[in-house]
Amino acid sequence: MLRTIRWLWLPLLAVLCVSVALAPKRALAGAVPLPPGAPWFNVSRPLTPNDLKGRVVLLDFFTPGCINCVHMLPDMARLEREFGARLLILGVNSPKFVASRRSSNIEGFIQRYDITHPVLTDKGMTLWNYYGVQAWPTLVLLNGQGGVVQQFIGEGDYRGIRAAVLGAIEQAQRAGTLVSTALPLKPPVLSRAGLLQPGKVAVDTRYVAISDSGHNRVILLDHAGKVLRVVGTGVPGARDGAASAAQFNGPQGLAFVGDALYVADTGNSLIRRIALPSGVVSTVAGNGQRVFGGSGMQPARGTPLNSPWGLKAVGDVLYVAMAGDHQVWKFDLGSARIGPYAGTGAEGIDDGSRASASFAQSSGLTYHDGTLYVADPEASAVRAIDLKTGRVHTLIGKGLFDFGLRNGPADQALLQHDQGLAWLNGKLYIADTFNNAVRVLDLANHQVSTLATALLQPGGLAVLNANTLLVADTDANRVVALNAANGALHAWPISGLPPAR
Repeated sequence: MLRTIRWLWLPLLAVLCVSVALAPKRALAGAVPLPPGAPWFNVSRPLTPNDLKGRVVLLDFFTPGCINCVHMLPDMARLEREFGARLLILGVNSPKFVASRRSSNIEGFIQRYDITHPVLTDKGMTLWNYYGVQAWPTLVLLNGQGGVVQQFIGEGDYRGIRAAVLGAIEQAQRAGTLVSTALPLKPPVLSRAGLLQPGKVAVDTRYVAISDSGHNRVILLDHAGKVLRVVGTGVPGARDGAASAAQFNGPQGLAFVGDALYVADTGNSLIRRIALPSGVVSTVAGNGQRVFGGSGMQPARGTPLNSPWGLKAVGDVLYVAMAGDHQVWKFDLGSARIGPYAGTGAEGIDDGSRASASFAQSSGLTYHDGTLYVADPEASAVRAIDLKTGRVHTLIGKGLFDFGLRNGPADQALLQHDQGLAWLNGKLYIADTFNNAVRVLDLANHQVSTLATALLQPGGLAVLNANTLLVADTDANRVVALNAANGALHAWPISGLPPAR
């Protein structure tokens, strides 16, 4: 149990990756204490306790950026499809990060994962405290009288959750108390034009590639921004084949290797290969399952992965930021074998040998001169792995709940859920995602500065030329060009991009 359940503690706060079902600690009943004045999403007006009366309600306590919470969203969608109006799923944003209290950031999160059920932001953690929640993610199932039926902590028990929901619905139906009338739902209308929640960007001598994550596709362009090919139908799935028929699910990390583009197909927990220039897609790593705790180098195609998020090629090796396992993995392209390279799998910020170090939702990678740099967002950290010695050390970051926006010496600087990195001219450029900024770490003097703001949760960046970075400005649904010297930003023009299906 201690090996498979990974805790992050700040008094009574934790993150889990394996689900534990608990009976209610106290027989709460009555009106759900919805916090007054809370921001609501996906509804035309805030819901009230009367709206919840008589309904079977599943409260989904989450915090944006938590990979375990993201893993629960497909399960919520399955429950919605099966039970329809008989079940009300209510997302409760219980923010760990300051940025997660802002409505604009939650709107982007909802778009990214196509969330259609009502969501509220519980800035004061009113509901969290009322129901005695201690971990992200946690589900609290309520009956029509507001009583707690069951609580599920962590991810991974869809069958148990479904059985509990079904039991609560059947009990209410037998009693004749189930309410399933229409609610004032108003899910977002997602744009088919342009980009939607682009996550990462990559550049080689011929191409620029963008993971159009919200549209489930990959865009190939030339260096002037002209679209050369769209890879993926836009419909979420895991189909291989021609560019026009292939499917992805929330792709993120990208890496060029020779005549191929590798894609971290995050939502499918796969790594895909796009042949260039034909655009033909094949699956090269992962078996479609998401499993914790891999070990050793195994045949890549049969090995389960866990939300691969960032990629970086070093010769014939593809390093993978495996966000769901809090590790960095190694994919040997020559032997087609893959396995954990650094990190125990426990979520943390421990330095030392690569076998004993810990990471916190590793999500972005870059490389220079024997060192692999890792963006570690749940610790708001930048880590470095010496590929010769295998030693891991922290450049920026102190702990899982230490974050902010502070410049100065690297050992005192603060980031907030950074997700991307790029190396250029002796400096690390950091997509400081939840600070809406690009930060710079000068590796010569170990000073941190802010290069650019006026962004909206940038998720990735790549070097276009000696003076320019391309930034995936995720929540702004665009890619911007950033002058690496003076921080000037301008929209990078994209021409010829067809609308998504």
